[in-house]
Amino acid sequence: MMKRREFVATLAGGVLTTALPERVNAAPVSPFRLRGVYFHDGFTFDPTSHAPLHWNLEDWKREIRWLHACGLNAVEFATMLEFNRLPSTPMEKQKIADRLQILDAAHRLGMQFGYLLTNTVLSTVPPNEEPGNQLGNRAETLCPRLPGNFEKTIAIPKFYMETYRHADFFEEFAADWGGCNCGRCGVPEYLRYVRALGEHLTHLNPKATLYADTWCISFWNKEPLAQGWKGMFDREITGSREVIAALPDLPKNVGVALPSHHLYRPLAFTEYGGRSHTPPFPTPDDVKQVHGIKRKMLAWPHFVMDDDAYRAPSWGIVHSEVRYLQALLRSLHAAGIDAVIGNLYLPLLQISNTFAYGRLLQNPEADPHTILADFAQLIAQREDVGALTEILIWLEDHSYWQQQMPPDGRLPDLPGTLNRAEAIRHAAAIRPNTKPSLPLPIAPELWLKDLSRSLTRMEWTNA
Repeated sequence: MMKRREFVATLAGGVLTTALPERVNAAPVSPFRLRGVYFHDGFTFDPTSHAPLHWNLEDWKREIRWLHACGLNAVEFATMLEFNRLPSTPMEKQKIADRLQILDAAHRLGMQFGYLLTNTVLSTVPPNEEPGNQLGNRAETLCPRLPGNFEKTIAIPKFYMETYRHADFFEEFAADWGGCNCGRCGVPEYLRYVRALGEHLTHLNPKATLYADTWCISFWNKEPLAQGWKGMFDREITGSREVIAALPDLPKNVGVALPSHHLYRPLAFTEYGGRSHTPPFPTPDDVKQVHGIKRKMLAWPHFVMDDDAYRAPSWGIVHSEVRYLQALLRSLHAAGIDAVIGNLYLPLLQISNTFAYGRLLQNPEADPHTILADFAQLIAQREDVGALTEILIWLEDHSYWQQQMPPDGRLPDLPGTLNRAEAIRHAAAIRPNTKPSLPLPIAPELWLKDLSRSLTRMEWTNA
């Protein structure tokens, strides 16, 4: 088996070949200034207790306490697809009441609260009917060039901005959902929403920031996937740079949020023919341009902490991507970005990744094995911590995220001792910690059952 010192050197070498800085034996870097999580609560799940779509206020409070204990200092919510309308049912109004209490609870803990806004998308759910699972697709997008459509669609994000006026920041999402494929709309039409919302926020809350989030900005274009995903990713760069160039003429409270696909995402690496052929974006020069005009910037990467229902193999299972979270945060740090918001779909499944994310935001050079071992101490009785650590190492080395990576994007495995059959067998014998030292949002015995179920689901590997 590879010794720990040899592994750290190998990992650093792997990082170096993927254009990330080598930091072996370097002093810890500064923590990220903004360390956040975005909750995507649009999907259902069985059991429903795992799906934030169905959570009540106490469920949310447990999760916020857990995030705070992990060292995170920001949470972000959104109005999802079918809910993107003025609320008309008791359920919708209760969700808003709960989120206002979450805002207050986050502030009491010293955490920031953010809200993600959309633009051209409107729910088509009948007014007296409750919205639900995003997979129902009950929504439409309206071209803002057509008479009355801009006014109709800007009313929804303005309502939510007014509702959460005490939020610390908002993001105006470019698309997914949203955007316009009419063929005449483009980045200027997106910036019309940004400008209007920035001006509105100036009066509502002068201390808050509005980030122009360029996720799927390519969808402000006719046939955005006409040139495949590579064409889409190319336009993410050009569209984002259009937004950066426009910042000086936008309200002073407007910053930019960048998805950063090109720094971490397997789909982007694959579309460009490998990690080494993928153009880096944002670059340090992009970041300097934003900071040079004294505008705020954050990174808004997606899927590495948790994946969504559109990728069936990885949906609804426990993940471990500590090495890839580390690589992402190292890349962002090297570019000069000190604010990042990760994502969670089914937060109770991903407590190990959440724990790791919090640790790495404090120090991107933290040892992945140590992080997994420390998490195992939260979950397992002392005598079973070593066994659970080995199971987590197997999970890490065979994650679906790694499965999707092109060869030159894969990081070296953590040295482990188990194969899949052994990991499944040992997981069934782990005894839960009855007194975890942090306020877990799910009981260790329940999470261990989810872990065992997840291992049996990972049928893409028998290693």
